[in-house]
Amino acid sequence: MKHLFSILCLSIIFSISLMGQEKSTENIEKDILDCLVEMGKDTISTLNICESKYLNFNFQKDKGTFDFCEKRVVFFKGSTGTIKSTKKEYFDRLKYFVSQKFFLPSSSDQLIIFDKNEIKNVGYDVAVIVGSKKYLTKKEVINRLLRDKY
Repeated sequence: MKHLFSILCLSIIFSISLMGQEKSTENIEKDILDCLVEMGKDTISTLNICESKYLNFNFQKDKGTFDFCEKRVVFFKGSTGTIKSTKKEYFDRLKYFVSQKFFLPSSSDQLIIFDKNEIKNVGYDVAVIVGSKKYLTKKEVINRLLRDKY
């Protein structure tokens, strides 16, 4: 009886822990998966169609009406989100994860969308912060970009 109860509890805990953690590739639109090989082919900050489709899907809850199509994106990584990265690194990490796990990771990335004045100042439409344990404010990201610019 104790074993049966333990097995039941463990299965419930396991099921709850998996809920919402990963997005199955079966639920992703086919054209996004077909585009995976076209993502991250270069380090240019302007996104191609495939990269924009994926980011529009990945950030659908956070982006509101923002569309990633042909936008310039800056990527930051690291435990504090302060290391400037490239879209090639971002998408290579995604491709590696998909090839090893056969599903897309749930997004824990932070999205910061700039307004028109900020775009003129920093040269990017949006920032994506990957793997940061610290939540970055828009002001912190803008200051870092302006400091790197000069």
